[in-house]
Amino acid sequence: MTIKVREVELKNNQVSVMLDIHRNGRRIQKSTKIRYCKSPKTPLERQERKEKRETIRKMVSNLESDSLYEDNFLEKKHQLNKDFFEYCEEFISGKNSSQAEAYVSVIKQMKKYIKKDKLSCLQIDENFLLKFRNYLETQLSGISPYNYFKKLKKIIKEATFNKYFIRNPTERITNSKGVSSEKNTLTSSEIQLLNDTYCRKPQVKNAFLFSYLTGLRFCDVSTLRWENIKDNQLDIIQKKTKERLTLNLHQDIIYLIGNPQKGNELVFKLPSYMACRNNLKTWVDRSGIEKHITWHCSRHSFATALILKNENIMTVSKLLGHKSIVETERYVRVAETSKQTAINSIPSIFK
Repeated sequence: MTIKVREVELKNNQVSVMLDIHRNGRRIQKSTKIRYCKSPKTPLERQERKEKRETIRKMVSNLESDSLYEDNFLEKKHQLNKDFFEYCEEFISGKNSSQAEAYVSVIKQMKKYIKKDKLSCLQIDENFLLKFRNYLETQLSGISPYNYFKKLKKIIKEATFNKYFIRNPTERITNSKGVSSEKNTLTSSEIQLLNDTYCRKPQVKNAFLFSYLTGLRFCDVSTLRWENIKDNQLDIIQKKTKERLTLNLHQDIIYLIGNPQKGNELVFKLPSYMACRNNLKTWVDRSGIEKHITWHCSRHSFATALILKNENIMTVSKLLGHKSIVETERYVRVAETSKQTAINSIPSIFK
């Protein structure tokens, strides 16, 4: 940081003192609110100018001795040496388990990138973030780099608000959305196979099948209460979109959830999201299905099954709780691919 003292001439033989502060390629002009005579004519005026110039000299010295703070211009409450990963842990602790997983994944990638477990906020600038974004694009595919960097921007925005950054270093960085890779879906026969396969946690099994039969996200299934189900109809406010969803329940769902309990009780008493994910993987592996199945695949499978049954795309969009039909159109592409795969699987009758 460099500081230049500049005198600005005023009327009546007066000058006002400005400081030109050059820091990280930026220039900040600040007024000291100090004035004195440009050309003193009396001993008193000369003494006053001498004392005020000494005050300015000390001010500049203090600023230069501690480049992290700019005295009254940058608040001393800023904690630029805060360990960013430590802040991330604090940030993530306020999220539910399904939300937290995505943020944890971003931090793991950043630690892998810098090959360290500590990183001060002071070290994170626009150039660092551009390089990290490029790194994500080499390590991940499809829409994942976009989603990871989007999560990181949210953390840094919150950290800036909490005074760990002087300004948000992501402000000028564009985050381009890549092409989403197709998600695996389960066929009706694979769903039947899963239903017939033992799962160590029956509640995880029932909740996953419930997601397949309703298209609900994990965050909605895991917090579903009996008061949301009345007269065989589901009525909830979706956590992600904040949109209301009402759905008549399939007879298999009624059989799956059993008899109604107290209104404020959870329909499915599930462990953490990570535990559910691990149980799902073990269950799928035990069934012999050779696909990478995540919880969200149940939702994809629900939508694709409806499209394959030639249900109207608007109806499917409403059932999924989408705000736009554009979000639903990707399931049409998946369904068309499934049809072609089915046709290609027919063995040839010609030798």
